Amino acid sequence: MGNLAKIQIAEIRENPVALRAVNNEDERYLGLVESIKAQGFLGTITVRPSKDGETGQDYYELVDGLHRFCAAKDAGLTEINVDIVELNDDQVLEAQIMTNIHKVETKPIDYSKQLLRILSRNPLMTEAELAMKLGKSTQWIKERLGLTKIASEEIQSLVNEGKITLANAYALAKLPAEEMADFVDRAITLSPDEFVPACQARAKEIRDAKRKGENADVAEFAPVAFLQKMKDVKEELETGAVASVLLSDCQTPMDGYKRAIEWMLHLDPKSVEAQKAKDDARKAERDAAKKKRDIAKAEKTAQKAKEAAAAAESAKAELEKNA
Repeated sequence: MGNLAKIQIAEIRENPVALRAVNNEDERYLGLVESIKAQGFLGTITVRPSKDGETGQDYYELVDGLHRFCAAKDAGLTEINVDIVELNDDQVLEAQIMTNIHKVETKPIDYSKQLLRILSRNPLMTEAELAMKLGKSTQWIKERLGLTKIASEEIQSLVNEGKITLANAYALAKLPAEEMADFVDRAITLSPDEFVPACQARAKEIRDAKRKGENADVAEFAPVAFLQKMKDVKEELETGAVASVLLSDCQTPMDGYKRAIEWMLHLDPKSVEAQKAKDDARKAERDAAKKKRDIAKAEKTAQKAKEAAAAAESAKAELEKNA
């Protein structure tokens, strides 16, 4: 660490060789700008003294903190906290690389738990107020807090490791705890376009059954509507490769029109057949995994019983020996 100070932003120039460029339209960057507007600039950026070779003017060159520096400018700040260090060009490059290598991103579940702690410690704070402080939308806060409903440590790990995308995790968290395990394999393997509607459909089934005072038994397979990818639609428009198979049993123009819309929503016979095959494969895999777990559990129970019997026999022999 060098000398801590507060200096004018106008005295700082960006490093001509930055490790990463700034995307001013990125959601995280815009969130950082809003956070600085609401909270001010917390922490410091790192700079080094430098001199303009042409004008001889003294200035500070940015070493680390490009995104925070740019966000502070975009937030309208005129001063910023800095750590002034003495580094040569080689040391600057090394410092930039090491700073980014060792930057650890907070895991989604841990981040969500921390948000919940903030609200718990400030019972009068609303989700909207927390969103404003963090420079995020209220919907973003709601979705993040929703992740705290995932109680299973196994599922939490899958989210933290990125094996379940955040979009799928948000949808999964809206299901009852007892339902989540049945959707985990799909959360891992399906894209959000396919998984989120499936979760929403199941959540609706459960709500409707609850309103009627009925149990929402695990439903049989039902196809889920989700849009074809735009590149596939454009390709079909150019080639018509799917049309011959798609329209083979259509008798009228209206049948063909309806079938085309079904294809767009993955609800045509071939798409439904593919969804069913995936569902059957997932069920088979889940059943096999459950059978494997049951066998392992039975073996563990048997081993414990064997060890307990051996311990009892040993204790009995010891008593008889000392009698």
